[in-house]
Amino acid sequence: MSTHFSVSIHCLLLLAEGAPERMTSTLIASSINTNPVVVRRIMSRLKQVGLVDSSPGARGFRLSMSSSNINLKMIYEATKDEGPLFSIHTDSNHNCEVGKNIDALLDGLYTVAEEKIQAFFETVTLRDLEQALQQRVGQQSSSV
Repeated sequence: MSTHFSVSIHCLLLLAEGAPERMTSTLIASSINTNPVVVRRIMSRLKQVGLVDSSPGARGFRLSMSSSNINLKMIYEATKDEGPLFSIHTDSNHNCEVGKNIDALLDGLYTVAEEKIQAFFETVTLRDLEQALQQRVGQQSSSV
């Protein structure tokens, strides 16, 4: 799995915190420590599925809906790479009983695991993460 999912969550949390103002890819990239081009690519994927909004003439991005209406499954589906979440190694030795059967053995298991992960992601909203972030920031502030 690539980092697109976690970077997308990072971007969306920044937009949620800055709402309703728009945020530029340069500003978002500075928080992630990456290039604005990377942010624009990710935002393009998020825009395609309706999670963010950008429009010609208006600089920057903003959430296209309330953070309580965006769940992690939506973000995951928008940003996941082609293929399954878990990959099975290739080039097993088919003269070995384990090597010959490992694909079939793990394929079903990985499919069920990904379904369960997606079901869990559906129960967690961006708003939940915002609240958890605010709590962490508050705890860090009070301990200083």
